[in-house]
Amino acid sequence: MSNKQKIKYEYTGKYQPERETKDPNQQMFYPYLPGEDLIEAVNLAIALERPLLLEGEPGCGKTRLAGAVAYEFTQKYLKKDEQKWWDYYIWNTKSTTRARDGLYNYDAVARLRDAQLMGTDPKRLQEFLGIVETGNLKNRLQDKKNYRDFGALGKALQEHPYRPILLIDEIDKADSDFANDLLLELEELRFEVPETRESFSTPENKPIIFITSNREKPLPEPFLRRCLYFFVDFPSDEQLRDIIAQRFGQKVIEQEKLVEKAINRFHSIRELLKTIPGSRPPGTSEFIEFLTALLNKEDINQALKDLDELSKKLPLLGILLKTKQDQDLYQRSQTKNLNEG
Repeated sequence: MSNKQKIKYEYTGKYQPERETKDPNQQMFYPYLPGEDLIEAVNLAIALERPLLLEGEPGCGKTRLAGAVAYEFTQKYLKKDEQKWWDYYIWNTKSTTRARDGLYNYDAVARLRDAQLMGTDPKRLQEFLGIVETGNLKNRLQDKKNYRDFGALGKALQEHPYRPILLIDEIDKADSDFANDLLLELEELRFEVPETRESFSTPENKPIIFITSNREKPLPEPFLRRCLYFFVDFPSDEQLRDIIAQRFGQKVIEQEKLVEKAINRFHSIRELLKTIPGSRPPGTSEFIEFLTALLNKEDINQALKDLDELSKKLPLLGILLKTKQDQDLYQRSQTKNLNEG
C-alpha cells in the first residue's frame, strides 16, 4: 500500500463496531448510521480532496463521523492480522487555540533551559544528572528538532502509506481569525517550521479532513470556499431506533416497554425546549447516556417509575438537561400537565 492509487477510498457506512471499540491509542469508536446524503458528501470530499465542514445542532452525531470512517477503512483496507488501525488524528479546538497549535509546538523555553544547564560547571552537572542524562542533554541541544512536537494537523500532513483522517472539532469555538489562519494549510496541505527551518511539502497521500461547527459564530467566506458543506440533521425517529438497536442489542428487545417510554419522554422534552430561546434540547449522546442509566437499573419497575416521575429525579433529569433553567421549565410543564389532567 505504497501510494493512494492502490486504494479506492470509499465510505459506505456498512462496517460497524460491536457497541464500543477502542484502538491502541484508546480512541473510542461507536456504531454510526449515516444517511445516504451524508455518505455521498463524505465520498465527494474524499474524491475532491477538500475538507468536509459539518454543521448541525449539538448531539446530532457530526463529531463521530470521522471516527466511523476511520473504523470502516481499518476493516476494509488494512490486514486484520497486522493489528493495525487507520491513522486518525483529532484536533479539539478551544477559545485559546491558535492555528499553529495544530501544526507544531516549538519549546524555546526548554531549549534555553537546557543551554543554561550545559553552561554550568560540567563536573557539577554530571554529578547532578549522571553521565547518561548529561549525554542526552548534550545530544538534545545539538538538534533544534528535538524541541519541536507536531500537532494533529502537522501529523496528518506527514507522509503516510495511505490517506490519514483528521478531525478538527468545533472550529467555531476558536478565535474569529483562526479559520483564516488555516487557509494556506487547508488549500495547499503544506507548512513550514521557521524555528527549525523545516519545510513540509504536500504529501502524496493527502489527509481526509472533517471539520465540525455548532454555528456559535459565523465562519469566514474564504474558509468556507475551501470546504464542502453538509448540515447534519437530527436523527429521525426511525434512525434513533436503529442507533439504539446497534448500541444496546438484545437489551432493547428485552426491555421494549422501558425503551419506548424513554424515547417518548426524550421527544417530549425536545419538543418543549426547541422553541425556547436560550434552551438547549438534549441530543443523541445525552439520550444514549440516559437510556444506559435506565437499562443498568436492576429493578426495571423502578426504572419505569423513575421515568414517570422524571421531573422529581434530578440526577436522572440532569443527564438530559444541563441547565437549571431547562430543568425548571420541564418541571413547570409537568406540574401544569398534572393540574390540567
